[in-house]
Amino acid sequence: MQRFAIIDAPSILGLRPTGVEYLPEAMKAAGLLKRLDAEYAGKVSTLEHNSKRDEETLLLNPEAIRQFSKQLANTVTNVLQRKRFPIVLGGDCSILIGNLLALRRLGRYGLFFIGIITKGSKATSKRR
Repeated sequence: MQRFAIIDAPSILGLRPTGVEYLPEAMKAAGLLKRLDAEYAGKVSTLEHNSKRDEETLLLNPEAIRQFSKQLANTVTNVLQRKRFPIVLGGDCSILIGNLLALRRLGRYGLFFIGIITKGSKATSKRR
């Protein structure tokens, strides 16, 4: 059976500091690695957040998201090439770009995304 590999991607570049940047550490502290018998594949360090929108694109941190996405794609690609199943713990939704880039580099794949919203001490799955 393919083994899981946990990657921390605590980026808030496409959003703002809201607490999602702490999700990877919280999930690991809750025992995720042990429960999944997963290996730790490392952390993709986030870049400096700027709350000013880009004048041309109106996006937050477009260049930093680009750089972070490439770093994350390299990490995910490495995990996949070692025949591991990557579980990427974010961060905001902009981390999807790096995951998609990694999958596209290796062929045609799908992506499974679980969004979590926290309210107080409860965590619930977000449905759209």
